[in-house]
Amino acid sequence: MRIIHTLGPESTDSVAAAAHIPEDDKHQLVLHDSFDEIIANLNQYCGDYFLVPAAYQSKQSNFGWRELSYQYWDQLTLESVYHHPLKTMCLIENQSFKQDKAIIHPATTNLLNSYLDKKSLTLPIHYAGSKASAYEKFVRDQYRFSIVSQDSLTAQSDYQILQTYHPDMVWCLYHIVKK
Repeated sequence: MRIIHTLGPESTDSVAAAAHIPEDDKHQLVLHDSFDEIIANLNQYCGDYFLVPAAYQSKQSNFGWRELSYQYWDQLTLESVYHHPLKTMCLIENQSFKQDKAIIHPATTNLLNSYLDKKSLTLPIHYAGSKASAYEKFVRDQYRFSIVSQDSLTAQSDYQILQTYHPDMVWCLYHIVKK
């Protein structure tokens, strides 16, 4: 049984995509708070696997899937590439916000910036390790905007859905090898 490191919690697109890895009968998922956490500890996971979407973007604005592929070429061997759609995402607004800020996963930055540009809005953007943790912080800290998986919203939430997104995604399963 192979051990696959990916983004948690259970509600993430990564966990859903792991269930669709081609020719994979058995695996054990190890869930992390961020992809950055996995990458920072690759040396500890030699022999294991790493599942990441091609849209991966770090909290560091200059590091994403492209940089991962080049910088870690000698630690990551691409084993499988497949497509599996992301869950429907939505841009939500808390009209009773306490903080005129947004909290999002870094990979959704362009979606948010596109909306803010159309509305001629400028506000600080904070980042979370997953859309699930962004939603948790959005609710707890009463941010104005977030982009989350629509299935994380509860029926009684008072948040306005401003836009929905239905992206398909390419997923990459890497074997983590010794440097």
